[in-house]
Amino acid sequence: MLLLWASLPAELNEFMGKLLFWVVVILGLAGYVAYRLRGRPAPKQNGRRPVQTLNSVRCAQCGVYLPVEQSVKRDGQSFCCWEHAQKWHDQHPS
Repeated sequence: MLLLWASLPAELNEFMGKLLFWVVVILGLAGYVAYRLRGRPAPKQNGRRPVQTLNSVRCAQCGVYLPVEQSVKRDGQSFCCWEHAQKWHDQHPS
């Protein structure tokens, strides 16, 4: 192998030397990056839990939002209190 290398023209010999240098540098960098990524632990979730939301409805009279469990139902509508249910029913007779 050394005999073949020594028998090349000087320009080609210099070019091959530079090429070999850069191939070694690039492979070294790729190996370093692969080594660093391999040792990195998986990202943690930081203990976050999914946000729990309430099912809410809108009062047909005043527009305020409130939980379904606290709403008043009348004529297929949801209200925040019985007074608003009565007021809406008086304004919108069926």
